[in-house]
Amino acid sequence: MAEAPMRRLPVPWRLVLAVAAGYAAGSLVSFALFASPAPGPVLFLPAGVTFAALVLSEPRRWPWVLATAALVEVVIDRSQGIGPVAAWGFALANTAEPLVGAGLLRRFAPHPDLSRRRDLGAFLLCGVVAGPLVGATIGSLTIRLAQGPAVSDVLLPFWAGDGLGVLTVGGAVLTWRLDRGRPGAPGPAGRAALLLLTAGVTATAFWPVGIATAYLTLPLLVWLAVRYGVAVVTEAGVVVAVVANVLTVAGRGPWAPLADTPRLEAAVLQLFLAVAVLTAWLLAVEITERERARSVSLRETEARRRVEALQDVTAGLATAPTSDAIAEVLARSGICLLAESGAVGVLTQDGARLRVRATSGQVYDMPIDDPSALAGAARRHAPVHAWSPSALAVPARTAGQTFGALEFRFADAQPVDEDMTAVARTLAELMASALYRARLYEDERDAAHQLQQAFLPVVPDDLPGARFSGCYRPADEDHDIGGDWYDAFPLRGERVGFAVGDVVGHDLRAAAAMGRLHTALRVLAFELDEGPAAVLEALDRASLDIPGAAMATIGYGEFDPATGRLCYACAGHPPPLLVTGHHADYLAGGRSRPVATESRPRPEASVDIPAGSMLVWYSDGLLERRDEDLDAGLERLLSVTSRLDGDDPQAWRDTVMQEMTAGHRLLDDVVLICLRLQPSPP
Repeated sequence: MAEAPMRRLPVPWRLVLAVAAGYAAGSLVSFALFASPAPGPVLFLPAGVTFAALVLSEPRRWPWVLATAALVEVVIDRSQGIGPVAAWGFALANTAEPLVGAGLLRRFAPHPDLSRRRDLGAFLLCGVVAGPLVGATIGSLTIRLAQGPAVSDVLLPFWAGDGLGVLTVGGAVLTWRLDRGRPGAPGPAGRAALLLLTAGVTATAFWPVGIATAYLTLPLLVWLAVRYGVAVVTEAGVVVAVVANVLTVAGRGPWAPLADTPRLEAAVLQLFLAVAVLTAWLLAVEITERERARSVSLRETEARRRVEALQDVTAGLATAPTSDAIAEVLARSGICLLAESGAVGVLTQDGARLRVRATSGQVYDMPIDDPSALAGAARRHAPVHAWSPSALAVPARTAGQTFGALEFRFADAQPVDEDMTAVARTLAELMASALYRARLYEDERDAAHQLQQAFLPVVPDDLPGARFSGCYRPADEDHDIGGDWYDAFPLRGERVGFAVGDVVGHDLRAAAAMGRLHTALRVLAFELDEGPAAVLEALDRASLDIPGAAMATIGYGEFDPATGRLCYACAGHPPPLLVTGHHADYLAGGRSRPVATESRPRPEASVDIPAGSMLVWYSDGLLERRDEDLDAGLERLLSVTSRLDGDDPQAWRDTVMQEMTAGHRLLDDVVLICLRLQPSPP
């Protein structure tokens, strides 16, 4: 079996050319700067080029970087008259140095960010101290073998030159992208202007001989650190180092009097440059760290505020019973979590339209095929991002069904990040779950409403000797079902019967009991024709077979227009109120206990009705208030009715209901009937 051919790694030509150009330029600057073929210049710029190339590239490409640096080093050294042995020795020193420094830095900071204190410390220890120390050791031994100076004489200058090269050039390369996108960060032209300013200030500061004006560069570097950040400071550091070395070699600067002791002059100069650049750099890092901490704090605060607001929205959705209430909660409190404005669209049952509620308060219908982002999200069951104006729409979807959509509109065109999309989806999911629950509730409420309407009587308009108006109002209008009821119907002998009742409860069971009692009372009234007491006694017996009928209260009366006599009986029910003119009296006779609790014969009472009288009968829900007893309610009803005029029972009904319940939450269901009783002339 033939061996598979070895896989050849492609040559990273862009990296190789960049390293070769940078290394060669730095080496030539160093040799030209000191105008000497002697090795070991004090500021060795290529050390920063190789180190930065290794840090920024993958380890599998490091051999290409090191081989390129070694080859360029040998070529330039030989061109400067350095022997082959020394040239290869310097090549070894200048490849071992970045390899050690970059390897250690990648070990302690795999992705170094030199705007952070921890990563900057690792950079200084590994790249500026440890790596150059290895290179200086190899380089000083090479110089000792090639030229004869003691290792101790060249070790420190070699180390300082390479370390300063890594600090300035390597630092500038590793940080040049840090300030991209930072508020106030200069563009390319702005950076070029700042570097020219730095060169001018440094040249001015280092021009006087023997005068300590070099320290004027410190305020400039500090200003750059405060105003522009890490990247600009490191780039300015390279300019300061190069210009200061050029002028010092030219015999200018505050340390020119030390020219007779070049090692001391070089040491003082490089120490000043390192301290100046590093001080400004640390200041920029400290400012960046504080800005980062403040940004994190603001993001955490915003996230916490958003979570709290989301909790409020969740609580509002949990208590919103209807689709309209859900849309109102989201339009009022949900959309503002992400955007300046927006809209909530709820699909109608047929899926043809969206009922839209905007954050502005506007409510309107929109066809599902509308080209808007809101309709598109509901139609496609997927998010839609519109750009003009900038908007994000997400469908409200759960259990495989879309119930509507949310639209977020932004004041300025801005990218929608993952966090914003996640919050939008969360709101849409909450909306879908709430609408699913609301649809079930609304279906149940509609069924209950239809059932309650079916239980309400159809009262004929031509009752003998009476004009009638009645109404039912549930305590819980969202459910619209309960046990209160009323009725009015003609009887034999041109008489009229009427009743009000109250079954305990506000649910379907109470409504069912109410319906059966209602029907039983009407049937018994027709069959017995023996007066209200006999009807209630028969109803006691019938109620034994009606679940939930026990303790129901009923008021039943019969009016004979021919005689003008009203007979009535109250089984635990509040008394009727008779109003003649502006005089109102409760009819307190005929009282007994509630249905199915009385074993004795029930009493009844009768009264002669003056012409034009109004009879008002009601359930106790009309009288009840949380801070009052029933006696206060009875007095209030007496006061209201005694002030009324007119003969229209519907006007009386509406006025009494308004006066008795306005501004107060109903504690119980209410029925109210008003009968205009008119005896027939003899």
